[in-house]
Amino acid sequence: MAIAEILLTEDQRLELMNISQNISEYDIVKFYTFSPDDIKIINKHRRNYNRLGFAVQLALLRNPGWSLSNTSNIPESVLNYISQQIHVDTKDFELYAQRENTRLEHIQEIRRIYGFKNYKEENNLSLVKILIPYAMENDNVINLMKLAINEIKNQKVILPGITTIEKVVSIVISEADERLIDTINNSITIEQKYKLDLLITTKSDDSKTRLGWLKESTGRSSPKAFGEVIKRLEMIRNLHLELNIGGLHPNRLRQLCRLGSKYEPFLLRRFEEKKRYSILALYLYQLSQTLTDKAFLPVAYDL
Repeated sequence: MAIAEILLTEDQRLELMNISQNISEYDIVKFYTFSPDDIKIINKHRRNYNRLGFAVQLALLRNPGWSLSNTSNIPESVLNYISQQIHVDTKDFELYAQRENTRLEHIQEIRRIYGFKNYKEENNLSLVKILIPYAMENDNVINLMKLAINEIKNQKVILPGITTIEKVVSIVISEADERLIDTINNSITIEQKYKLDLLITTKSDDSKTRLGWLKESTGRSSPKAFGEVIKRLEMIRNLHLELNIGGLHPNRLRQLCRLGSKYEPFLLRRFEEKKRYSILALYLYQLSQTLTDKAFLPVAYDL
């Protein structure tokens, strides 16, 4: 399994973990309305601060999904709405917050009554399997974090520390990248890899690498520009690239193509071999299509 990396800033973590201070009235009602059965269970507890504290813990486990100990700065509007439903003053929550043993007893009670479970090591493996298909389509970190959080909540599992989820998402992105690169790399022959290396090492007539020359603009529409396009097409087509990319998602292919267009040859030479060949081959495959369009469209454009 790939090594996890830290992906989020502290502000991003806080945004994912905490309830927005600007939460709408609609969302407050949607996420924090108790059922009659909830009210009965809440009201079994003696003292106002215990009722309010129990109610808050139950509400937080439902949304955003973390326990009270992992949640800070509950919006006043949310606390007011919870307290109004059980007819308790919000000031009583300050006293509840000081009673750690009571908080622990209440969360155990909520787990027993409502079926919440603690996050365990095996949840990591199942979460990786669930997220891999999404990462194969798009490796956006925030999107994958939200998907992971929702999946854990849907299983009625109490969310672990944010860095635990972050590490799982990091592993998912790495494994998706490896699968993507392996698929492309496996369709490139040894001879083609040799020729790809020549593109980033061998100089052209004007002291640029061949890849550097391929990336250069051919200029506006003119007979000379058309000739330059044809020369570039011939060089790429001589590689005879036939990539097995039919089953790969276009989003991820575009991401790799952007890397190929972005990095200079000397940076590409530093990449691990499979990644280097895959990025180069995919970029050149796409560049060939772009050059073909340019050669036959009435109006040429800069690459």
